[in-house]
Amino acid sequence: MLRGNFLCKFFKYKQNSSHKIVQYTSNKNFTLQDQINIKIIDIDQKISENSKALVEAQIVKLRSTFSRSTNFIEQIGKNVYKTKLEDSINWHQKQLKELYLKRRELEIKLDKLQGIFWLNQIKRLIRIILIGIFIFLSLFFFLSSIMIIIYLLPFIILIFFGYLLFTKR
Repeated sequence: MLRGNFLCKFFKYKQNSSHKIVQYTSNKNFTLQDQINIKIIDIDQKISENSKALVEAQIVKLRSTFSRSTNFIEQIGKNVYKTKLEDSINWHQKQLKELYLKRRELEIKLDKLQGIFWLNQIKRLIRIILIGIFIFLSLFFFLSSIMIIIYLLPFIILIFFGYLLFTKR
């Protein structure tokens, strides 16, 4: 009897005496989301640094363009300086494009982890459609106003000549 009771207690399922609702939270997803957020913040800092460097390089290019030098040696130095400056500007622009692409990829991964990827895609599609409709309506009103002015041009000229005739008397 003692052995049977021992085996029964050993293999018997122990019921949970707590009646609280237990919610499972996966720390793995949160740490992955945190890592992606940290990477996005790091890329944002790199983007701001590259943007500042690009603006500074363009300011230097603008200053060198408007500087007046009549010395032959300065002209040669200016030409060499301009090519290096152009290379620097192109490199910074290329780096900015790559950083923006990396940031976009990380944002897409984060959206997929959070489960809002398709919601953001739908918002983006609606935004594109609304911008397209706005551009189409703006062009329509602009072209319509030009056509109305063209069709009313004889009437406007007639009114102008009538005004000139009445003012000369």
